[in-house]
Amino acid sequence: MSPPRFGKVFISVKPRNGDFLSDETKRELIQKLKGYAVAGIVPEFIDLKYLYVEIQTNPYYNPSLNDDAENLKTGVSNALTQYSRSIDVNKFGGRFKYSKAVSLIDSVDASITSNITLVTIRRNLKAVIGQFAQYEVCYGNRFHTQESSYNVVSTGFTIDGVVGTVYLADEVINREKGRIFFFTYTEGGTPNIVKKNAGTVDYMTGEVLIDTCNITSTVITNNVIEIQAIPHSNDVIGLRDLYVKFDMTNTTINMIQDLISSGENTSGSQFVHTHSYYTPTFTRKSNSPVSTAAAILPSTASSTATTTSSGGAYAATTSTTTSSSSSSSGSGY
Repeated sequence: MSPPRFGKVFISVKPRNGDFLSDETKRELIQKLKGYAVAGIVPEFIDLKYLYVEIQTNPYYNPSLNDDAENLKTGVSNALTQYSRSIDVNKFGGRFKYSKAVSLIDSVDASITSNITLVTIRRNLKAVIGQFAQYEVCYGNRFHTQESSYNVVSTGFTIDGVVGTVYLADEVINREKGRIFFFTYTEGGTPNIVKKNAGTVDYMTGEVLIDTCNITSTVITNNVIEIQAIPHSNDVIGLRDLYVKFDMTNTTINMIQDLISSGENTSGSQFVHTHSYYTPTFTRKSNSPVSTAAAILPSTASSTATTTSSGGAYAATTSTTTSSSSSSSGSGY
């Protein structure tokens, strides 16, 4: 750890049911471990750091062999759920294997002819509400950047000094580095940048750093902000202390008829093409795709310490407020 904490032994436990141990269970386990602990060694339980893997899959099927799309969708879901419980992903050092997942989809039924499957990764940031804090969220996997902005996006939150729901996203500086900015957004509208320099992103190591800010609430319960990125590789690994979890809750399955295989349209003129690359959106829950033109931020060459939004001025954190801020290193879980 940095800085080192001598005499401490940090323990993470994956409960059989649920994601985290309760505080009461942690206290009980610490009491039981005291009888086995070496003098001077203090055990401390910490929550697991989950790296969530989500997929958007579009299986093509031959309706001449099976015209029950919902039944096929259930079969695909069951196969992926079974894989999500396998030892490939549910462990430290786990690895989501893309080829295994897509082959499972193809093998669900003889009518499934192919699939186009996209992968995203997510960490959950636990915000310190009502306090100035910095945040570090590590993914342990290289990020892919296919737009000049909005390759890394989040769910909503509010910050002191800005009216409305705020989101974060990235702006590419070069192939290795980017900057994090804050903006407000209404679905179908245009993003309004409220802070251009709100942190940094390292695309090579998969690390997001958020500068000192005062988060006052989050759209998601339990003070959680979901931050999503596009992995450079479809095979996702659990680096060091990250626990890979294939998240079926946020996995989408869209069955598509293969009219070429069924013989209804052998010329391919009515074939439904599915995008083989992830289409960025302005926020994690948005349905509005980001166009190349919209991805370019206005006046990115310069940045001021204070920007104006509909809620007034939002000032960048200065050294005078940093001294009273709490640092929340590795606060993503």
